[in-house]
Amino acid sequence: MKPIKIVFSDFPGPRNPDAILSLLRQSYEVVLDDARPDYVIFSVFGYGFLEFPEAVRIFFTGENVHPDFNLCDYAFGFDWMQFEDRYCRCPNYQLYDEFREIRERRCTTLSHAEVRAKKSRFCNFIYSNADAHPFRAELFHRLCQYKKVDSAGSFLNNTGFTRGGPGLGRAATLDKLAFQRDCKFSIAVENSSTVGYTTEKLIHALAADTIPIYWGNPTVGREFNAKRIINCHDFGSLDEVAKRVEAIEQDDDLFMTILSEPFFPKDIVPESLRDETVLAQFRHIFSQGKECSVRRNRYVWGKLYEERRRRETQPTFTNWLKRKIAALAST
Repeated sequence: MKPIKIVFSDFPGPRNPDAILSLLRQSYEVVLDDARPDYVIFSVFGYGFLEFPEAVRIFFTGENVHPDFNLCDYAFGFDWMQFEDRYCRCPNYQLYDEFREIRERRCTTLSHAEVRAKKSRFCNFIYSNADAHPFRAELFHRLCQYKKVDSAGSFLNNTGFTRGGPGLGRAATLDKLAFQRDCKFSIAVENSSTVGYTTEKLIHALAADTIPIYWGNPTVGREFNAKRIINCHDFGSLDEVAKRVEAIEQDDDLFMTILSEPFFPKDIVPESLRDETVLAQFRHIFSQGKECSVRRNRYVWGKLYEERRRRETQPTFTNWLKRKIAALAST
């Protein structure tokens, strides 16, 4: 295998880096090198990537943030867009075990009897972020007017216990899914709404064999079967959404019809959600060699732009010195 030297920067935890590493190790010998990396894969939780001016920069986001191609050479994100050879759509959930599971399973196979036996709760709401778009809380309160929605996160908690947890590592995710499996519906509302921005919230609802009550990406039906979810963007008001949920919940046959629909349109996993699509972009980047794969402008206005961002973010001299010492020690 070809060795590649990379470093991860500005991620909130190990989950996305571990998922990217797992994918890359299918084709490469990955050497983690935070002194002299050839490639830095970075996210939105800081500006540490600016400390690697000689590395090829690859932006990867799990948040509703668009790439800044003045600062990165390549990007993986949620947007439906094309930009030369520099962008590949890769929602972060695409690299998670839960998505691979529904991609293989393709649909829910529970019977009427299994639903009656296993799904004792109406609906779940599992969130810790109180700063999201107000639609999330509004939907929760509106559905609670019909029946109790079990809130098992720290935000609007009404169960007396919590499931999942901040960052949602694998153990916390399994804890969350176990609780969701007891429910018929899941409130799956993103932190904000943008075309293309779908996260693990929808994936968890499907993996737990619930009907997602979804809001966030108005075009979610482009990659997921619109008949399998309740897309709040299709309704004119919260009351219309609630009435649809009530109608489904009160009609066992209708509930089972929706629950049994395939996860993906026409039961076909879209090309954009296949691992090979993402791996092909990484191969394109790495196959050119470090010098030939640089795309960002590093001269005149490109240099001025980066220097301005560096001043605004005020990276510490201590961190800079630590990198320099490590680089010198490796020579």
